[in-house]
Amino acid sequence: MITPIEIQKTEFKMSVQGYSKTQVDEFKAIVLKDYETLYRQSLDFSEKIDQLNEKIGYYENMEQSLHKALVLAEKSAEETRKTAELNAEAIEKEARAEAANILVDAKRQLAQVYEATRDLVRQYETYRSQFIAASNAQIQLLNSDSFKIDMNRLDAYKDQIGKNGDEKN
Repeated sequence: MITPIEIQKTEFKMSVQGYSKTQVDEFKAIVLKDYETLYRQSLDFSEKIDQLNEKIGYYENMEQSLHKALVLAEKSAEETRKTAELNAEAIEKEARAEAANILVDAKRQLAQVYEATRDLVRQYETYRSQFIAASNAQIQLLNSDSFKIDMNRLDAYKDQIGKNGDEKN
C-alpha cells in the first residue's frame, strides 16, 4: 500500500499541454489529506483487528479450558455417583448381614430362654410331684393309728393317774 509520504513526494512531469500545476497540487493536497486519514484508520483498524484476534485466541483458549473442566467435572460427578452407589450397596449389604446376625443371635437367645423355661417347668413338676408325695405321706401319717387321739383312752389315763396318786398318800 502506498503511504501518504509517497503521495506527497510524487512529482508529475510537465508537458507542453499538461495539467495546471496549481490544480494538480491542490488535488494532490486533498487526496493526500484524505489518504492520510484513511491510512491512519487502516493502521488503527489493523491494530484493533490484531487486538481482537488476540482476544479471540484468549477466549478460544478459555473455551477449551472450560470445556475440559466441564468434561472433567462430568467425569468426576459420574465417578462420585458410582462411588456413592457402591458405598451405598456396601452399607446396605453390611446392614443386611448385621441384621441377619442379630436375627440369628435373637433366635439363639430365644432357644436358650425356651430351654431354660422347659427346665424350670420340669423342675417345678418334679418338685410338685415330690411335694404331693410328701404331703400324701404326711396325711397318711396323720390318719394312722399313731396320731389318733381317743378320748376314752385319755380318760383311762386319768383314771390311772388317780389310782396311782391315792396309793402314795
